[in-house]
Amino acid sequence: MKHCVIFFVTLTAAFQLAFEIQAETNTNVIVAFVTSNATPLHLGFAGYTTEMLGKGEEYGDTNMQRYAAMLQPGWLLFPGGTTGDAFNWQTGYTDTNWVTTIGTNEGPNNDASNLCAGTVQPLLGKGGVWFTNFAALADNLGGAQIIVCINAFTDTNPADAGAFAAFALSHHIHVAAWELCNEPYLFYGTNQFFTNGADYAAKMLPYFTAITNADSHAVVAVFFSDPARPGQSWDNTLTGYGSTNQYWNAAVWHYYPELPADTNFCDLMAMDNGNLYSNSTLYVTNVLMGNNASNTAFLLTEFAPGSASDTGTVNPPTSTLYGGVYAAEMVMRLSTCPEMIFAGSYQLVDQAGVDTTDNFDNAVDNAAANNYVTNTEGLPFGYFLSAQGSCEAIAYWAMNRSVAVYGTTVGTNCPTVPMDTNGMSFMPAIYAQAYEGGNGRRYVVLTNKGSNAVPVQITQDGVALTNQFLETFVTGTNPAAVNSNPPTNNIVIQTDMATNPVTVPEYSVTRLEWTVTNVPSPALATAAANGFLDLTWAGLTNVIYNVQGETNLIGTWTTLGRVVNVTTNFSFTNWESAPQQYYRLAVP
Repeated sequence: MKHCVIFFVTLTAAFQLAFEIQAETNTNVIVAFVTSNATPLHLGFAGYTTEMLGKGEEYGDTNMQRYAAMLQPGWLLFPGGTTGDAFNWQTGYTDTNWVTTIGTNEGPNNDASNLCAGTVQPLLGKGGVWFTNFAALADNLGGAQIIVCINAFTDTNPADAGAFAAFALSHHIHVAAWELCNEPYLFYGTNQFFTNGADYAAKMLPYFTAITNADSHAVVAVFFSDPARPGQSWDNTLTGYGSTNQYWNAAVWHYYPELPADTNFCDLMAMDNGNLYSNSTLYVTNVLMGNNASNTAFLLTEFAPGSASDTGTVNPPTSTLYGGVYAAEMVMRLSTCPEMIFAGSYQLVDQAGVDTTDNFDNAVDNAAANNYVTNTEGLPFGYFLSAQGSCEAIAYWAMNRSVAVYGTTVGTNCPTVPMDTNGMSFMPAIYAQAYEGGNGRRYVVLTNKGSNAVPVQITQDGVALTNQFLETFVTGTNPAAVNSNPPTNNIVIQTDMATNPVTVPEYSVTRLEWTVTNVPSPALATAAANGFLDLTWAGLTNVIYNVQGETNLIGTWTTLGRVVNVTTNFSFTNWESAPQQYYRLAVP
């Protein structure tokens, strides 16, 4: 495991006392939600970028999948972030000529070419990576949806993007959204890929056209800049182009806060608290919605609690307990915006998601150096959940099983935490959001950013709930705690039964859930036409189904996809050449 160095300094007595006083309450804080006028929630809302091109792990590693499933991802992104800038999806490898092209167009202070070059040997040693294998990973993680980032930096033929969309359709792999270039705002200026945001938009139009010609229902996103980056030149010129020529139907952004180095952890938390307030829903409503057409969908497909790193390590508070509280709350806040379709952090397999004790880079590098291909799936990577990932798993479970967001408020007597480093601004320590499950259940997810437990009373439509809750939570006394393997006081997922009032522990993410109604299984029917097998059913209102298949009724059922109640069919290809298959719908 790679360890990050966390800096601590002694707080002044006055500030420390203020911090503690602000974090205490002796009366119940009312967390109220109303079930009328719920906001629809996009299927598979919360997920992860999956950047594994330069790593020893492989998509088919069942041990990795077992831990990744604990994170409850609703979507995964292929092939990754910056390491995909020279990746060729058709060959499964990084193109060394394209790496050179990245190097001549990346500008100063951009390490993209080195990151891309770092994937060449691992991919050779693994025998490449393939979209079909990635799709199988998504299926095995509960039918996670797929987002694809198109390499339009170095793959300069837009027809290749159209071929990708056609390939996905012909193999019945649903791509929920397409991104055009990863973080192109890092590549604009003199002698770089783009002169400005408008030039980027103009150059992406042929890629958009190729994708939508292949798939008329495709959601295709252009990139707005990271709000932490100085200046607005990229966004202004992109918006100027879009004011008369907006062809895209989605916009995507990444967010890595610029936190000062060598800062004590309490100040890091205070600054990130402020970021939660200013760069979540407010960014969507004030920036993205104001600069795009009214029917534009929005995606946040990378963010971290700490500053970005080009070294493969993480900067605090990423990977910590507080980092997990921050990440869960960021996605929860964004889930309240009906224009948002996906949000999630960076990334699935690293110190912020599923961590390892050994990434076995040497195994794939040695294979490449000696001209053979190795399979690393059986190697002892020592997988374990990071502290941050454990927090995210609590919240993602609820969001990715829900169809709507209930309006939720937290009482004004809630204790507060600082959202700046001078003790001038404060925000509630508790954030809460209620969800309508697509499985006959309801959820309330709560974060506590403070150092003291808080008693809360959950009310529904003005009435305090009297039923029992299944309570699932993570907590710890040290917000800077990180997990390790073998474990040493690790942050772990815990369960209990609870009733009102519920005590929300310090530095925690808590999920409360209870059953409202039992969902009966619908009757299934099949029909074949034009090479497709259609599985159909009469769906119920506000229900999510996992479509599962198996060749043996007593075997392990495989999730083939996840659909919402408005969908009453699921199609298969290559069904005639496969063994006899049984199907069922399961409520997650």
